[in-house]
Amino acid sequence: MTATTPSYSLTERCLHWLALEPALVRQLAFDLERGFSRPPRTAENDPAGRAVYVCGLARSGTTLVLQLLDQIESFRSLSYRDMPFPLAPNLWRRISSRASRTAVAVPRVHGDGMLVDFDSPEGFEEVFWRTFTRYSTRNGVLSAAMPSSDAIAAFADYRALVANPRGHAGGGMRRRYLSKNNNNLLRLRWLCQEADATVLLVFRHPAAAARSMHATHLRFAAQQAQDGFMRRYMGWLCHYEFGLDHKPFEFAAAAMDKRLKPAQPDYWLAYWCAVHEHLLQVEGPALRLLDYDALCQSPAVVLSALFDAIDIRANCDSRVSQVKLPRPPSEAGFDSALLARAAATQRALQARADNIPTKSND
Repeated sequence: MTATTPSYSLTERCLHWLALEPALVRQLAFDLERGFSRPPRTAENDPAGRAVYVCGLARSGTTLVLQLLDQIESFRSLSYRDMPFPLAPNLWRRISSRASRTAVAVPRVHGDGMLVDFDSPEGFEEVFWRTFTRYSTRNGVLSAAMPSSDAIAAFADYRALVANPRGHAGGGMRRRYLSKNNNNLLRLRWLCQEADATVLLVFRHPAAAARSMHATHLRFAAQQAQDGFMRRYMGWLCHYEFGLDHKPFEFAAAAMDKRLKPAQPDYWLAYWCAVHEHLLQVEGPALRLLDYDALCQSPAVVLSALFDAIDIRANCDSRVSQVKLPRPPSEAGFDSALLARAAATQRALQARADNIPTKSND
C-alpha cells in the first residue's frame, strides 16, 4: 500500500517494479485482462457507461469525495487491493486470492489523519494513461497528449473491466465506473465531452489548499529522501504532486513566477491560482464543480444535491458524520497580491452555473 511503503518486503518491491516500470509488462497485463475478463457490450447495455470522474488539485478534498461515493453499491473503483497490477485488476485478484491480505486500516502518508486499507479506493487510473498516451515529464513539468482513438477505445474497455468484468457477481445490477485522478486536469476538455459521464471538479479555499500542499510537499520530500522506493513508487503512479520529483502541470507552470520554489508557501498559492484560472476556461456537458468548503459546512445539503446530479439514490444521513469541518483557513504569511488574485478566482469558481448547489431549495 502507498500509505506506508517501509513495510514492503524486498520481494514485494521487486514485484512492484516488474508490474509498474516496464511499459511492455503493463501493456501485456492489460491485453491479458482484456482477453479474459472484458464484458460484452451492446448498444442497449454499455458496461462502461455513466462513469463518474473525481478530480481537482491535490489537497482539495478529492479523496473524501471518492470515499463517500465508493460506499454506494452502484459504483466500483480501483482499490489498494488491485496493486501492483492496476491494469489487470480481475486477473490479479484471481491470482492473489489465496494470499491473506487483511484490511487493517493505517494512516495515509499525507499526514491528514485519513485511514486506508486494502479495500480503500485510490487513484491508480493514471497508470493506464501513462501506458497508452504520450506522456512527458521533460523540463520539470507534467504534460500529456489528448488520447488517440485507440486509447479512447481501450479506456472504455478499462472502465468496463473495473466496474463490470465478465462474470461479476452483481445480482444483475450494472455498476458504474468511479475514479479519482487529479491528473485528469490534463485531459479535462476531452473528459467533459463524454456524453453520459459526470466529471466532478473539486475546489477548496485557496489559502487552505496552498498551506496543505506546502506541508504535504515538505513531508513527502523528507520521507522520499529516506526511502528511495517510495520515490520510485510515486513516479510509477504518476503522482508528482509533491516531494522530490514534484512536477507542476505544464499549463499552470507557464503562468507562474519562475522565481517561486516549492519550498515557499507562495509557490503553492500561485500554483492554485494558475491551475484554477486555466480550469475556468473549461466547459462541457459532463462538468460539475463541487465546492469542498461548502460540502464541509453543509454536508447534508451538498451531498443530497450531489447525489441528484449524478442520478444516485442513497442515504445522505449515514455519510454526514464522515465529513469533518476543517480548521478556518489562515492567510498569514502569503503575498497579498496573490491572495487577492486567488480570492477573485475562487469567487469566479463559485459563480459558475455548473456548480453542485450548496443551499437547500426548501
